[in-house]
Amino acid sequence: MIQKRMKPFGLWTVLLALLFSACSSNVEDCLQDGSCGPAIQMASHDGSLPVDPYDPFWDAGPVAVEVELGPQMITNPKWPNPSTKEVTVRAVKNSSGIAIMLEWSDPTRDSNFDHSALYVDRAAVMFPVAAGEEAPLITMGESGKPVNIWQWKAVGGERGQPGVRDNPNSGLTYQTIEDLNAEGYSTLTDQNQQDVKGFAVWKNNKWRLVFHRSLTNDNANDVQFKQSVLMAIAVWNGSNKELNGQKGIAGWLLLKLG
Repeated sequence: MIQKRMKPFGLWTVLLALLFSACSSNVEDCLQDGSCGPAIQMASHDGSLPVDPYDPFWDAGPVAVEVELGPQMITNPKWPNPSTKEVTVRAVKNSSGIAIMLEWSDPTRDSNFDHSALYVDRAAVMFPVAAGEEAPLITMGESGKPVNIWQWKAVGGERGQPGVRDNPNSGLTYQTIEDLNAEGYSTLTDQNQQDVKGFAVWKNNKWRLVFHRSLTNDNANDVQFKQSVLMAIAVWNGSNKELNGQKGIAGWLLLKLG
């Protein structure tokens, strides 16, 4: 499907979200009041969800939306010039699950095969845990308003989770998916119950990453996809020595289920 380029809000969304949050009970109203955007329309699919980032479904099915990534200028260490400037987002759901695909250009694959490298490629999506309530600040949530973060990094599966191979002939596993929570900067914590899975492939100087999870579950620390939700994105480029707050970010977007 032809990519649909939307005018992103970028850093302005981040700064605006620091001043106020969407107060309406209908999360989609954030498009009108300017506190989120653009909208990522989630496709519906009758069959099993594709977890391979290069499954032909991704190029023929969901609408692809290009989202600008801006600098992180909210907290120290500030990062005024991230090397990743935009990410393409696609999303799909079926009766029981959701899959979100991120795609971005990266001329180098920065992976940690032997657990010695500090700077590796990473990406994350973030959601308010209470999807239907007033949105938390974009600064990784705030006290009493936690966020649920799904983070991928090109690091071996030290959490005990099986790694994922981008080359079926390779015996090396190097990817980790983490299901996390935060209530503000420096509060990032692992969940005891890890519900998110993922699969990333670096090919033709691009990363394609798919996160997938059930629409709902019994984990009170997870976002529940019963309606449209807000979503933020972050990408780290290891070769640009990006780590922690040093990243490209997109403030609240609308992941539209309907």
